[in-house]
This record gives sequence, C-alpha cells and structure tokens, in this order.
Amino acid sequence: MTVHATELRFLQGLIEAPSDKRVSDIARRCSDEFGIGKRVGQRFVYSDQDVAKAVALLQAHRLPVRATDIADRAGAVGRPGLSEKHGTPPPHQDSVAFRIFRSGVPEGTGYAVATSSEVADVPADLLMVVENFETLRQLHRYAWVIERMRDWNTCLVIFRGDNQYPVLDAHRCIHESPLPKVGFHDFDPAGLQMSLAIPGLVEHLIPPMAGLEAAVRAGKRSDLYFSQIEQYANVLDSATTANIPKLWSAMKRMQKGYPQEWMRDFQTEKEPYVELRVR
Repeated sequence: MTVHATELRFLQGLIEAPSDKRVSDIARRCSDEFGIGKRVGQRFVYSDQDVAKAVALLQAHRLPVRATDIADRAGAVGRPGLSEKHGTPPPHQDSVAFRIFRSGVPEGTGYAVATSSEVADVPADLLMVVENFETLRQLHRYAWVIERMRDWNTCLVIFRGDNQYPVLDAHRCIHESPLPKVGFHDFDPAGLQMSLAIPGLVEHLIPPMAGLEAAVRAGKRSDLYFSQIEQYANVLDSATTANIPKLWSAMKRMQKGYPQEWMRDFQTEKEPYVELRVR
C-alpha cells in the first residue's frame, strides 16, 4: 500500500484541520484504499477514528504527519518514493541577503544569504537597511556611502527583501536586532516612511543635502512625490524620528523625489555631515 504525494497532502490537511470534504477523486481513493472517510451524499465525513487512522498510516510509512514536520529538503530523505521538493519549505524561505563593511571596506566579494536569526546575530556596530537589491550589490560603488562608513567600525547591511528574499524575513531580522539602524531608501515619501518604520532608527541616509537638492531639481521626478503624497503625508507630517522631519520638510519644498539607484555615481563637494557616532 503506497501513499502518493497527492494522498499525503490530503491526509496531512485532514490531520491539521479535521472536517468534512466534498466528493473528489482523492477523497474517494483515501476511502477505498485506506478506509479513511465515509461518503454521505456529496460529501465525505471524517470521525476522530478516521483522523487517528490517517496518523497511523503516515507514521507506518515513515511520512511526516504535518507538512511542517520537515524543516528542509535534506530532512526528506526518510520518505521513500516521494520528491524531496514535496511538502518541504521553498529553498528561499527564511533568507536574508546581507553584506558586511568594516570601516568602509566590504568583507568578501558580493553578498551573502543566511536566515533572519543568523543575520540578526552578526556582530556589528550599526545595521543599515537598503531598499533596492541592485544597490546592495553595488554599494561598494557608492563612494559617498563608503566615506560615511569609514566612521563606522562594522556596518551590517541588509536588503529589505523582494520576491526572492522575503520581505517578512528581513523584517524579522530588523526587529530582532538590537543595533542602531540607518535606513537607505529612495528619497521620496515612501522611502522616508520605510525608514520611519525601522525600530531604533538613527538616520535616513542621503548624500550631503546641498548636492542632493541640486540633483533632485535636475532629475525632475515630481512623479515620485505626487503619486505618493496622499498615502504618506499624514504619517510624515507627525514624524519626530531622527532626521525624517528635516528631510520631509525639504521634500515638500522641492515637490520631487530621487531614486536610490541614481545616487550611486553621485558627485559631491567635500561637505561635512552631521557626525553620527555609534558606540
């Protein structure tokens, strides 16, 4: 008696949430082959005995009683005849992309990926959250950012997530970390709001303001401002965190935004920043 992948899914669902099922091919097979479930009209009904029988069947075949009982594909080795991909977490689940910079020097080549807890435990003095993946990969080319980092002993940089590296995993990592945090997002209302939502925020990172203001005006990206103003204005108007109020005031004056990626080749005159000391 073999339990196939579709039957495994059906029985795991029954065990997790016992309830009557509509008539279907899989419900019929489980009733005919395993004696689990009784047909009544257009439904199959399941008793406590049926659920117990489903548990015993899966245990007898050394199959996971619940889909969450296997943490990864390597753990699926004890399921003869079933694909390692079935009933196991997606390979990018609980994945956070990150980089480490020491006094402005990147550690290693490219970026790394680890679980949210592993990344949150990385020893560092400051955590920087980066909005766009391209920026994470090219951060060493942002000369003005590297200049800022020279004052920071060890900076842990994490990507805020996308369809590949889940946003919720990065969010968990950010909230688990006790480090002071810098938000590096687009210079637009949504970007300021993203920084504002970071616990322990000490700064929304931008190039020196004089140069940024000239670039924003030259970039003519009023669409970044007016398409977002209605959604974020109320939250930003009441913000008191870090340098968000100052930047929001400047943005409202200019009525334009500026994408993070455009800041890569930003040319600035030597202009002192307000020093951010991280202990």
